[in-house]
Amino acid sequence: MMGIPVKFKRLAAVFEEAAAKNRECESSGSEHSPESLTDLSDLVNSFLEREEGEAEENDREREVESELENNCHADFELLKNDLESLLDSDEEDSITRNIHAEVEEACLEIGNSSLPDFKRRLMARLRLRGFDAGLCKSKWEKTGGCPSGDYEYIDAYVSGTRFIVEVFLAGEFTIARPTSSYTSLLEVFPSIYVGKVGRFKKVVKLMCRAMRKSLKTNGLHLPPWRRLAYLQAKWFGSYKRTINEIPGRTVSDSDEGLSQKRLIGFVPVQVIVTNAGRI
Repeated sequence: MMGIPVKFKRLAAVFEEAAAKNRECESSGSEHSPESLTDLSDLVNSFLEREEGEAEENDREREVESELENNCHADFELLKNDLESLLDSDEEDSITRNIHAEVEEACLEIGNSSLPDFKRRLMARLRLRGFDAGLCKSKWEKTGGCPSGDYEYIDAYVSGTRFIVEVFLAGEFTIARPTSSYTSLLEVFPSIYVGKVGRFKKVVKLMCRAMRKSLKTNGLHLPPWRRLAYLQAKWFGSYKRTINEIPGRTVSDSDEGLSQKRLIGFVPVQVIVTNAGRI
């Protein structure tokens, strides 16, 4: 039976079963009646009808799966276009390009971005280059389905406009078992992201939607730390801001006043105070 399709093997098994019944009847001396022949015919016809029905059902399932896959792919293509638009528009800003260039140069100088004080050193480098950069630490309590947490990131103020600075932002949106369409979104992110707060909020919302769709496709639930409320708390909730190059250094009155002036328009805001320690 080597090389014979499975369907014909199963058909052969039906005939083998029928033949065995015939041999049993012959050995017992019984005669074959027209009814016995009808039973054999019905058995074969029933098998063929069942095989045809299963094939049609499998075809329908494949069509549904293909349609869902095509729809999902189309949705991700739209998300990808929107994401590219959000990321590219900030790159057209000359201020954004200047900050980006300084961050890129600083990263080459500092080296390993996984160092514990990498973000603080990057912030200090930007300040040396004349940017009003700060190290921001957000911290939030558990509320509803959003677990507590804390996060550090860099911001920079230029002419009253606040920019968020992130190195390897795509890493903040990694998920388990991503679809190929979702992975293509992560590949859109630049290695260094510099963007205005309002536009960055749209990026976060878009990625939360994409994460949910990708996980749902694979039958997985969106974890709490990938929900919109959690990600909004990381970058857009209350935070403390320091301009200290060394953790724990006392902030001068002039530095504290400067920080307070620069943080107008982002509420609620907590400004680092004297002897606040490392944040």
